[in-house]
Amino acid sequence: MTEMQMVMTLTLSLAVPFGVQLIKTEAMSGTGARFMAIALSLIAGVVTGFVSGIPSDPASWVTCVFALVGGVQTAYTLFKGVGVTSKWLDALLGVEIGGRDE
Repeated sequence: MTEMQMVMTLTLSLAVPFGVQLIKTEAMSGTGARFMAIALSLIAGVVTGFVSGIPSDPASWVTCVFALVGGVQTAYTLFKGVGVTSKWLDALLGVEIGGRDE
């Protein structure tokens, strides 16, 4: 894993839980949000793999993908443990994206 991939992994590991909370709906359960976070982590891991060019071997892909999945799950667990999910992340549910005319 290159330095740029490491920075990208750390940044996305902290950002994906916030992104999941922004697209989470009231109808989605906590389990659904967790699976969405894992899916987004997999996608972000593939993107991270491309940061330094196309990885030359399968081990590099696996490293990028699973480092990001593990990082996101760890960040979410830590956020939940210190109350970030109940305050900051849940507050994002009220954020309106774009100006809707009503």
